[in-house]
Amino acid sequence: MDLTSLRSHNDRTVLRLVRSGALSRASIAEQAELTPQAVSKIVARLIAAGLLEETGAVRDGGRGKPRRSLRLVADGAFAYGAYVDRDELRVVKLDLTGEPVSSSVVPLPPMFTPSDVLAALEPLVEPDPKVLGLGIGIAGPLDFRDGVVSPNGLPGWSAVPLRALVSERLGLPVVVDKDTNAAVLAEAWRRPLQDAALVFVGTGLGVGLFLGGEVHRGTRSGAGEFGHTTIQLDGPLCVCGRRGCIEAVHAATTGVDAARVIAAAVTNLVQLLDLDQIVLSGRKVLASPDLYLRAMPEVDVSVTEFGADLVPIGAGLLILGELF
Repeated sequence: MDLTSLRSHNDRTVLRLVRSGALSRASIAEQAELTPQAVSKIVARLIAAGLLEETGAVRDGGRGKPRRSLRLVADGAFAYGAYVDRDELRVVKLDLTGEPVSSSVVPLPPMFTPSDVLAALEPLVEPDPKVLGLGIGIAGPLDFRDGVVSPNGLPGWSAVPLRALVSERLGLPVVVDKDTNAAVLAEAWRRPLQDAALVFVGTGLGVGLFLGGEVHRGTRSGAGEFGHTTIQLDGPLCVCGRRGCIEAVHAATTGVDAARVIAAAVTNLVQLLDLDQIVLSGRKVLASPDLYLRAMPEVDVSVTEFGADLVPIGAGLLILGELF
C-alpha cells in the first residue's frame, strides 16, 4: 500500500484526532480548524486507504441529526518493532492502533555480529503490503538521523550502518533509535507525559528523556547515556572504558544496595532536570519491582505495564508515529 500521499500534515492531523477520540467529521473540523468540506475529502481518502471506518451514529451535542462516528481500522496497517539486546532479539508486530498482535524472542549468540542480527530478524518479519516499516531499538551511542550504531558492550559494533543493512535485507523502511528512547515513546503513547524519564535497568542502564512533551535525543543523539555518568570515582571498570559509572556500580552490587544505587542516581536526575514523572523498566526492575520502587525518591514513580516488550513496542511506534 502506497501511503506517501497520506502523510500530509492534514492527513496526520485527522488520524491523530480520531485516535485521540474525535469521533465525527464535525468534531474533527472544529478541532483541526479545517472546513467541513476539507475534512470530508480527507476522511474519504483515509477510508479508501483502509485506515478509517465509520462505526455508527454519535451526537456531538446539540439537537441536530446524529453524525457518523469514525475510528481507526486496526488491521489497516502494521508496523514491526525490534529490540537488539546484548543477548537476545525481541520482535513485535503492532496494528494501526499500536496494539501488539504478535511477539517473538530469540537468543543471540555470545559476541554476535550484525550478520547474526540480520539472520535472526529476517524470519520474524513477515512480508505484507500493509507493513509500513520496522523500528529498531538498540543501545547507544548511535546516530538517529543516519541509523549508524556503535553500542557499548557489543564488541565489533563500531559505526555499523544498521538502518541501511536491515532495510536492504528486508526491503522495508527502517528507523533506528536508542532502546531507551523507544521505551519512553511507548509510555507516552498510552498516557500523557510532560517532563519525564524512563529509567531502563537491564543488561545495560540508560534513560529515555521526555521533555516538554517530546522525546529528547540531543544535538548528536547522545542524550540519555545515564548509565555512563560517574557516581564513584574509584569504582569498578565499565564496558565504556571508564570507572565508576552508574551501570558498573549497579552491576557490582545486589539486592537493596543495587536498588539504592539507582535511587541515588535517579535523585540526581530529578534534581538536574526538574522531572515530575519517573518510569522504571528493564529486566532487573521487572524481576524485583517492589525492591526498586521502595528505594526511589519522593516523586511520581511507577513501573512500566508493558513488561519485557516495552522497547520493541516503542520501536514499532517510531514507524506508526509517522502517520500521526
